[in-house]
Amino acid sequence: MKQSQRIVKNVLAGGVAVGVGGLLQLAAVVMVARSVSVKDFGIYSFILAFAVFVQLLADTGLSNILMRELAKKPEQLAEILGAALSLIWILSIAGELLILLIVPFLRFSLEVKLLTLAMGVATLSLFHCAGYGSALRSQEDNELHALGFLVHKILFCGFIFLGLKLGLALVGIVFAHLIPNVLLCFYYRWMVVRRYAVPKIRIDLSMWKYLLTNSIPVGGATMVRLLAQQIDVMILSWLTDLRTVGLFSGPYRISMALRFIPQTLAIPLYPMYSRLAADPEGKKELQSSYERSIKFFVLAGFPVATIFLIFSSKLITLLLGNKYQEALPAMQLLGVAFLPFFVSSPFPFLLTALDKQRFLMVSSLFSLGLRIGLNFALIPLYGYLGPCIAFFASETVTLIIWANKLSRLGFSIGIVKMIWRPLVACGCIGIALYCIRDAALIWLVPATLLGLVVYSLLLLLFGMFSESDLKLAKEGLGFAKPFLAKWTGHPAPLK
Repeated sequence: MKQSQRIVKNVLAGGVAVGVGGLLQLAAVVMVARSVSVKDFGIYSFILAFAVFVQLLADTGLSNILMRELAKKPEQLAEILGAALSLIWILSIAGELLILLIVPFLRFSLEVKLLTLAMGVATLSLFHCAGYGSALRSQEDNELHALGFLVHKILFCGFIFLGLKLGLALVGIVFAHLIPNVLLCFYYRWMVVRRYAVPKIRIDLSMWKYLLTNSIPVGGATMVRLLAQQIDVMILSWLTDLRTVGLFSGPYRISMALRFIPQTLAIPLYPMYSRLAADPEGKKELQSSYERSIKFFVLAGFPVATIFLIFSSKLITLLLGNKYQEALPAMQLLGVAFLPFFVSSPFPFLLTALDKQRFLMVSSLFSLGLRIGLNFALIPLYGYLGPCIAFFASETVTLIIWANKLSRLGFSIGIVKMIWRPLVACGCIGIALYCIRDAALIWLVPATLLGLVVYSLLLLLFGMFSESDLKLAKEGLGFAKPFLAKWTGHPAPLK
């Protein structure tokens, strides 16, 4: 299978899983928002944000570096993964102990404190999932990873529904996180053992040192980026009341579900970036891959942001109910802020492949600091709109910083020139969709799909795609035959 075919296969697998899984995640959020009070929804958002923060602190980006190392050294998968898994256990236990130390100081009831501990176990189990998942992604078997992700979301949504029907409220919601996460870990381990090798769980101080030395900068950047997605809720909880947190969390959790899309689509590029960056003769091909990947994210991000912006009121009414209609401006701002976040998704992987993880961490820390500062400055003035403005500003500044750094490394790209065509195309379809925004849902769905077709045709008319772009796209779309041959012919598991 050619590289272009592997990328299309992996992007398609991830896209389908994230698309369907994102809808299921969204359905779960909607069920929770509609079934509990705004205050309880605020409590749920806080304990989830707190637990995710500790999980990110424990991870230190180890899974990302593990994926890079396994992609370069597949023959050592059992040894490298085994050493990494033992390290993951140590870091997970340390993370749960940290939660145990902090929980007594939280201003909540004993029940909420115990649920926070349970949510910590649930999120830290995803750390173990990431370890095994890195092996699957490093060998570009993303369809296996996507299958687990999709089944996980089905189970999560099902357990949320069951817990709410049984009247378990927050207890049921927390265990709806825990049980599917544990099952996902078992599935990923089974696939790794079945496809590659049995990981040799062992204590290897030299390997631990190597992994941590390489992962702390890039992992720190990843942790900071993900922490930035949770910090808004934590600061809002500190400066305002839980009802305000709940009003913000409704639109925010919907936008969070959308953010899985660019992250999942960017991951298949990581092994390719790593191999090309390590090849002294691969700079030209890396430049070409960089341009095409950013172009793809620009073209895909604009219509998503446009649809999200225009139909914000409809989305709130349909998904959250009229009690969240007060948060309409937040939903609209988050839709606009989604664009720079979407476009910047491949940059961390490329910078890591180029061994610029220290810069990545410093720039991410700067972005986090800017976001925190803007939150503290804007929340007292604008309430729950403050975090939305802070998110948009920090993501835009970060995108500019990363693009400028790559330009100085010899990988320049004209983002401004790349933006005007999709901007005009989205303006055209946006005007049409705005005029019918109050129509019934049965008409809005086909109209939106038609708008996406018109958007694509306008891009072709504007000359957005070169001949080589179209040729490569045609080649990549031919992945089906080699993919079927791979699974029916039982090839060697490692490339």
